[in-house]
Amino acid sequence: MHETSIVNSIIRTLEQEFEADKLNKMKGIYLKVGVLSNIEPRLLHNAYSAYHLSNPGYHHVELHIESTSLKIECEVCNHITNVQNYRFICENCERPSKNVIQGEEMLIHKVEFED
Repeated sequence: MHETSIVNSIIRTLEQEFEADKLNKMKGIYLKVGVLSNIEPRLLHNAYSAYHLSNPGYHHVELHIESTSLKIECEVCNHITNVQNYRFICENCERPSKNVIQGEEMLIHKVEFED
């Protein structure tokens, strides 16, 4: 389950970015996970819950995951299309496109702290 290493990487990133006193005030981590990212949100939540067992300092921090839809930008007409049923066809000119602009990402979108 690679979600465990993803959780470890997220925590490492936050610990590099913020000082310890700021981390103690953290109450929410918000992620954006694309449908093509090969990350299962449910498994990521489970891995985060397991992380709490060995790191109780984060038990008060909630993990929020937003799934992002799949979008392409047409190389011919530059139209942005929401991909449905994995059909990578521009809805404007009906040409195939492989230019994915959203849906492959895994981003720390926002970190929420207590006031």
